[in-house]
Amino acid sequence: MSRKLLIGWCLMPFFSFFFSFCFAQEAQFLVSDYFLFYNQDKNFSSRAWITHSNVLLSSQNQFLLKELCTTTLSGGYNIKENIVALSVSHFGYSKYGALTISSGYARVFAKRISFGLQTHYLLHHAENFPQKHSFTFDLSLYGQITQKVRVGVSAYNPANLKYGVVGKEKIPMHYVLILDYKLNDKILLAIATSKRLPGFFDIVATICFREKFYGFITDLSLKEVNMQFSLSWKRLQFDVGGSFDYRLGFSPRMDVSYQFAANRLLKNN
Repeated sequence: MSRKLLIGWCLMPFFSFFFSFCFAQEAQFLVSDYFLFYNQDKNFSSRAWITHSNVLLSSQNQFLLKELCTTTLSGGYNIKENIVALSVSHFGYSKYGALTISSGYARVFAKRISFGLQTHYLLHHAENFPQKHSFTFDLSLYGQITQKVRVGVSAYNPANLKYGVVGKEKIPMHYVLILDYKLNDKILLAIATSKRLPGFFDIVATICFREKFYGFITDLSLKEVNMQFSLSWKRLQFDVGGSFDYRLGFSPRMDVSYQFAANRLLKNN
């Protein structure tokens, strides 16, 4: 990535904040919603607790390499403690990449615990090689222990399915345990542990802050540090930030999401 483009990524949060102070409206969702929306990839069932439906367009450039870009378009429809979601994501570029299409359903039971199931279709393509089609799924639950404490657990590919359905190479399994604590209406703290098989073990500490039309989230883990700034204008939310891998470098990211009318049936948020 060129130096000018990197400088642009670094200056974007400042221009965004200036824009927000001039034109911003009141935020559309709570600090708990903000955290769960940010962590939806770690625990799908937690999306059932969010009080609004949404669509999201996301772009990430890993380690400032144009060949390692991820673009995602996703949407979720929340109604009466239920969520139906669909997402399409592509990693890579024209000569090599992976397309993932996911769909799922989750529901909150007794205003205490949510269960979710998400299915994934994986298409891997590489120039001069045949395409490989794979299928897998993930299971998750998220429970409210007290008014301020919630815990969640998720398992990706728990059946240990393989690439190409009948191939020899196994799709990695991924297990995540999350504990979050809402300190007050503006600040939420969380800690998560994750394990990939095969792969690494990681611990992530998170600070989440939400105030009117802006907010930020900071993650600190054993392998990287991540920061995201968010700004709301009417029903739009703009997110800009990135992660810094201690060994491999910086990966910028930008999201734009649209929040539909809130469903306020979940009073515990």
